[in-house]
Amino acid sequence: MRSKRSLAIIALGAVCSLGLASAPWAQASEAGVQTCDVFTTDKYPEGYGDGRVCDGNITGTVHDTRADGRCPYVRIFFDDGGWWESPWAGGKGKVTYFSGYHTGRRTSAVLDYISC
Repeated sequence: MRSKRSLAIIALGAVCSLGLASAPWAQASEAGVQTCDVFTTDKYPEGYGDGRVCDGNITGTVHDTRADGRCPYVRIFFDDGGWWESPWAGGKGKVTYFSGYHTGRRTSAVLDYISC
């Protein structure tokens, strides 16, 4: 009959051979953590926008809420002095989904519009 100690060593060997006790596994889960910043613009008569910036990846929506000849879009400002602009939404009730990329950290987001 085997002792409890030898059974524990066998079990530990099985776990290690399967790679379940390896350090890179734990490091991989930590490396997958994203830094996300959610934003919503103020609501104006022309519309509003919302979205998020996760490690430079930009996603969101812009909404046109009034039939006034103005097409709203979102402008996002970053700490490096740059900005990124979404496509505009045209026509009352229209929603435009957007995505993009910009390095730097978001400092603010505003709704702007063009005449359309």
